[in-house]
Amino acid sequence: MLSSAILWTHAAAGAIWVGACACFVIAGLALSAGSDEQRNFVANAAPKIDSLGLVAAVVLIVTGFINLMTAGAARRFVFSTAFMTVLAIKIALFIVMIVVMMWSMRVGAVIKAVVARGRNDAVPGAMRRMVRAHIAIVAMGGLALILGTWLMGS
Repeated sequence: MLSSAILWTHAAAGAIWVGACACFVIAGLALSAGSDEQRNFVANAAPKIDSLGLVAAVVLIVTGFINLMTAGAARRFVFSTAFMTVLAIKIALFIVMIVVMMWSMRVGAVIKAVVARGRNDAVPGAMRRMVRAHIAIVAMGGLALILGTWLMGS
């Protein structure tokens, strides 16, 4: 029962992270470049969405490790080559997703400071870069969720 709850928590955390990034993308694309709404989104909402994503990423890594230990104990830590390959791809995706998220959050922090000084002309360019980063996270996260489904069945 506990292992099933941890597995579902892992899947939910992945879905929350990808979903938060997808919401970021949708909002980012819906806002007019250079508008007050875009400036307010970058300064106020974007950091909150990214914080939700990071919390989900932490839960994802913790539950992923627990799931791996549970699966390992059940198999006496003898995994197929295919399992290890898929796991390695998922870990690589996770690392790249975290790097991209942290880069986007740094861009957001810089632009928030720039906006605080009254310089709004930098917002559209920063928003474009942040939206592209979140699109990449959504794509990689979707692939990781699909690979996770395969791992569950193996």
